[in-house]
Amino acid sequence: MPIENQMAKLIQLDSGDRKPYDMFQPRRPPLQSDTSEDLQFIVDQYWSWHFDPSVTNAAMILLMTDLGWKKTSQLSVPLGALTSPLGRALSHSDPDIRDTALTVFDSQIEIPAGTVLIGEDLTSVFVDAFKVGRYPVTNAQYKRFIDATDHRSPYSWEDNQFQLNTGDHPVVWVNCEDAGVYADWVGGRLPSFEEWERAARGDDDRLFTWGSEIDKPRCNTAEAGARTTTPVGTFPGGISRFGCYDLLGNVWEWTSTWYDENRHFRVVRGGAWYYNHDHATCIGYDLFSKEYTEFVIGFRVCF
Repeated sequence: MPIENQMAKLIQLDSGDRKPYDMFQPRRPPLQSDTSEDLQFIVDQYWSWHFDPSVTNAAMILLMTDLGWKKTSQLSVPLGALTSPLGRALSHSDPDIRDTALTVFDSQIEIPAGTVLIGEDLTSVFVDAFKVGRYPVTNAQYKRFIDATDHRSPYSWEDNQFQLNTGDHPVVWVNCEDAGVYADWVGGRLPSFEEWERAARGDDDRLFTWGSEIDKPRCNTAEAGARTTTPVGTFPGGISRFGCYDLLGNVWEWTSTWYDENRHFRVVRGGAWYYNHDHATCIGYDLFSKEYTEFVIGFRVCF
């Protein structure tokens, strides 16, 4: 489809209620000099996931698809957040739409080498540079892995399939060995305890990924009232300084760090939807046996 026709279709999303740019509307700076101003406006209004030039084509395709798009200002948390346009895209009848949506969640972030202050004692630990998944591994990404490897599916799935329109929810019911096999399949590994905290905390001693205070719902914990996982990216106010989504809340994340010398218990980080906010901090952690699976444990991959 010619770019002019694509833009015309995208602009229809606004259905006449667009205001001039000088009407006190906050806008991100243009991504690059040849990025259409109209596309940038539509992205600002409707796209709640990370956006940069690498996902421009995917975003245009998805925004032109009937996926129940609503302006991000009209979305409420948690009501209306349990399914999202990208979740519907990942269950779409057109495989090209499904594959396009998947590319959004394969995004990685470069975490620079630096010192992280560990725990309440602020123990200084140097961490080498690494890459980490921008999002926790989703149901749709895990489904792709199962289809390619015939690995066992999570307990809650039926016929090797996640629930309709939940492809962008973090995968759960996976033990640390499942997570490790997946990570190896994509050419990565699980992050260590220190790497996870480096990605979450950055260079300072912040308690949460966004700072030191809870001023509004910024992650999926029991206080949010969702009572289940939410699509990754539902809480953009909780993004870490490096750009990671959902490090706090939603699901505990397996790490590569063992809790005990016998290597039976593995450390998880970040808290989960079933737990209160006391667990969803940059310093919070828990431990589970390596064979354990549950509805609150997922993972992300680093490289």
